[in-house]
Amino acid sequence: MSMELYSYYQEMQKQGTILYFNGPVSQTVVEGIAELLRDKLRADETGMGSVQRVFAVLVEQMQNIVRYSAERIEGNKGFDGEIAFGTLMVGHEEEDGSYYIACGNRVKTAESTEIARRIDILQGMNKDELKAYYKECRKKKKADSVKGAGLGFIDMARKSSRPLDYSITPIDGENSFFMMKVVTV
Repeated sequence: MSMELYSYYQEMQKQGTILYFNGPVSQTVVEGIAELLRDKLRADETGMGSVQRVFAVLVEQMQNIVRYSAERIEGNKGFDGEIAFGTLMVGHEEEDGSYYIACGNRVKTAESTEIARRIDILQGMNKDELKAYYKECRKKKKADSVKGAGLGFIDMARKSSRPLDYSITPIDGENSFFMMKVVTV
C-alpha cells in the first residue's frame, strides 16, 4: 500500500496537484476545503482575480456533489443535513499559470443525458453569449422557481478560460460517473 500511495503522490506532483480530496462531502466540508484553498492561494501570492475565480468554481463544483451525487447518506443517522460522496482535484499548470478544478461523482444514468445537454449548449458559446444566456436563465429560474436551472454550469463556463471539459462514464445500469474539469487563469 505505501508504494501505491507514493506512486499517487508522484503522479499528483507531475500534474501540479495542490489539493486532492476523495470521500464524504457536506456543506461543512465545502466551507472548510474552500477556506483552506483560499489560504493556500493567498500564501502563494496568487492574484486576487485568480483566487476569486478558483474559489467560486471550487465551491460550485463541490455544491454540485452535495446536491446531485447519487452516492449519499441522508440525515437522521446522527447528523444534520446530507452527506454525498465525490472526488475533487485542484492543480496549477506552470506553463501558462492556469488553475484547474476537477470534480467527479456518481450520478443517476437517467439524469446524465440532461447534464450533458446543458453542458453541450455552453461549449459553443463565447463570453458575450454566456453572459446573455446567464441573464436569460436567471430570469427564467425566478419565474419558474425551477431547481437547478443550470446557472452553476453557466457561471463556471463564464469563469473558465477554456470550454468546460466533462465526461460521463457508465458504471452499471443505474449509475454513471460524471467528471468535470474547469480551467481558469
